[in-house]
Amino acid sequence: MTNPNKYRAVTISEYDYSRLQELLLVANQFASPPPSYIRHLETELLRAKIVPPDQIPPYLVTMNTQVKMTDCKTGKQRVYTLVFPQDADLEEGKLSILSDLGVAILGYSVGDTIEWEFPEGTKQIQLDMICFQPEATKHYEL
Repeated sequence: MTNPNKYRAVTISEYDYSRLQELLLVANQFASPPPSYIRHLETELLRAKIVPPDQIPPYLVTMNTQVKMTDCKTGKQRVYTLVFPQDADLEEGKLSILSDLGVAILGYSVGDTIEWEFPEGTKQIQLDMICFQPEATKHYEL
């Protein structure tokens, strides 16, 4: 998977950053070699701007954010909540951070169009709306 957006700025809360670092530590212990989305998440975290949770803008995709998005090619809309792997369930709209799309949307904002190389080819996804974001409701522990 190549990442055409590899130089974008990512803003992550201190709390999410800490939990994602722990997740990567465990993931790297059990995945050899690590899948590309793990390497991309590592790269995103290395480049990330880490801020206190109360400084996260309400239009930014963070962990446990529910976001409505549109596939620019097909027009198909989906609503996903970005979650940690143990909570993932695509039938319930819970998207793991350890997936191509999960890594792709982390740190993006409403109105952004993401171009990302997925296993089935390049896709463009527009982030339409944040339906719920923990930081906006001061639920930093989610």
